[in-house]
Amino acid sequence: MSKGRQTASGVIWNWIALASSFAVSFFLSPFIVHRLGTVLYGVWALVAGLTSYMSLMDLGLRGAIVRFVSRSHAQGDHENSSLTVSGALWLRQWISLGVILLSVLFSFLLTRFFQIPVEAQSAARLAVILSGTGIAISLYLGVFGGVLTALHRFDLSSAVTLTQTALRAGGAIFVLWRGYGFLGLAVSDLCVLVLAYLAQTYFCFRIYPQLRIRLQYPGLEILRQFAGYSFWVFLLHIFAQVIYYTDNLVVGAVVSVAAVTFYSIGSSLIEYLRTIVASLTTTFLPLASRYQASGEFAELRKLLQLGTRVAIAVALPVQVALFFRGQTFINLWMGPQYGLTSGRVLQILLIAQLFTVANSTSMNVILGMAEHRRIAIWAGGEAVVNLILSILLARRIGIYGVAVGTVIPSLIAQVFLWPRYVCHLVGAPLRGYLWRAWIQPFGAAVPFGIACLLTNRYWSAQHLATFFLQIAAILPVYLVAVFFLFRGEILGEIKKRTNWFSSSDPSVRST
Repeated sequence: MSKGRQTASGVIWNWIALASSFAVSFFLSPFIVHRLGTVLYGVWALVAGLTSYMSLMDLGLRGAIVRFVSRSHAQGDHENSSLTVSGALWLRQWISLGVILLSVLFSFLLTRFFQIPVEAQSAARLAVILSGTGIAISLYLGVFGGVLTALHRFDLSSAVTLTQTALRAGGAIFVLWRGYGFLGLAVSDLCVLVLAYLAQTYFCFRIYPQLRIRLQYPGLEILRQFAGYSFWVFLLHIFAQVIYYTDNLVVGAVVSVAAVTFYSIGSSLIEYLRTIVASLTTTFLPLASRYQASGEFAELRKLLQLGTRVAIAVALPVQVALFFRGQTFINLWMGPQYGLTSGRVLQILLIAQLFTVANSTSMNVILGMAEHRRIAIWAGGEAVVNLILSILLARRIGIYGVAVGTVIPSLIAQVFLWPRYVCHLVGAPLRGYLWRAWIQPFGAAVPFGIACLLTNRYWSAQHLATFFLQIAAILPVYLVAVFFLFRGEILGEIKKRTNWFSSSDPSVRST
């Protein structure tokens, strides 16, 4: 299978898994919020936010596994792949133990820094420990998920994700219906997670039988190899955690636990969108590594431009619809008590998210080329400014200040620093890249934005079904604009695909 078709297949499988996950989350989230209540859901969000920091103990190893195994497998060097995976497992066994100990420590810190109701404190502490244990297991067995990604077996990893989503949803409904609260959610999530990672491990050895695991000290050379790549990835993960996942903690500490629910509803939609785009662009990381290793910089430039265009084109209609109609959507989805406040949080965060999506392909190209040191330093500056501004503004204007504090440094980094750097790395002209990959796709969304604004003002929606029908009715405005701007390339691609399917020459169809 060619690289292009392999990448497209990976994107499709990732999207299938994501579509099911989002469908379940969409219908399940209101059930969880209303079943737990505003305060206890805020506690659950704080537990998730606090324990998510323990995932930083990955130390950037997953990215290293994907890069090194992808390269070694392509070269037929299965011994080096085995050394890489064995070394990662040896490191992660100690990391996982440390995560479990940290979860015990965090369980006590939770009730000291946040005003959690007395009757929920014991359950909250235990939920932190259970969630931390789940992260420890995912870190250790997640090594094998990294191998699946390196080998482009997104079909298998997506199948596991689909099953995990279904089991997790069923478990959540059962435990909440029986009144077990967020502690029941923690237990259910842990059981499903263990099953999912055991399945990934099984598939890994099934498709890569040459892999040989040695649970012993891997040697200094392997550790140096990890350190050279993973250290800066680790820092990137730390700073990304502060940038994207600290907001709920700031709201809980500075404003109130109940306010976390209002903020998390708006920010969760941003997280869903970020995950959609990540599923599309994560397949570019191993591909960028291959192109760099073989010196195919023309293909790297093509990957950067096309990947950026596709990411923006996919995310833009969702972003525009949520910006102009987010309050209406949240009113119908979660209830009118959340619409105004959560909708405004969503609008503020979307301003930065527009450019974060535009640079999502750049991130994976840079990681694939192992040129991520500079962006890790930038992310550190963004994280510090983000945290300081969010705390200061939260004291003045509440949860909106937290959102504004997140947006300002993100805009500076995403607009002024990222595009210039990635264009320098791949040898692409900055102006041409911005025009073709950023400005043209953004322009296609202008008519759709006007249509969303007019629809929200003159065509009210009383039910979610009506809301989605309205979006479907005006979506052709966006599709027509995209076709008008890119008609030459779209028609050329259609012609190319038509020739590919109609050709009887196998050499043509293999390209």
